[in-house]
Amino acid sequence: MDYKFDSDAFRKACGLWASGVSIVTTIDKAGTPFGLTMNAVSSLSLTPPMFLVCVDNNSDTLGPMLETKKFGINMLCSSQQSISNNFAKKGNDKFDNINWSLGSFGVPLIFGALLSVECSVYNVYEGGDHQIVCGLVKSWVNNNEDADPLLYYRGGYQEFKS
Repeated sequence: MDYKFDSDAFRKACGLWASGVSIVTTIDKAGTPFGLTMNAVSSLSLTPPMFLVCVDNNSDTLGPMLETKKFGINMLCSSQQSISNNFAKKGNDKFDNINWSLGSFGVPLIFGALLSVECSVYNVYEGGDHQIVCGLVKSWVNNNEDADPLLYYRGGYQEFKS
């Protein structure tokens, strides 16, 4: 049976699942950094340690990620909402005025994130209008693990309340 769903209604329904906000980064072979705001990020495996990210087929970040076979996941803290907004837009100036550096595996990492993880591309699967990119963890840095996470719920940022 084939079901038809309105994409806006589906997005609203998915918004009922709270998620952390991350900036997924990569770099092309010329050394240009790329990144986008993403909440479609998940740990995948403990042995070997892996994450997955779901990247829109039209994203400017997808091509360089598949070209260099590496990416980073920068899990943001609550004070980094402006960074999330910056990387959610289109354009080539996303890294302007952002404090970042290359990690040990050569991936752009954002200073002050809760956790920054560097991965090599392990597998890529088609997933509708996205590519499911599985990454093998190469390194990570706990930058700010005592801070509260930046959360996204019901179409907006939310505060963590313990």
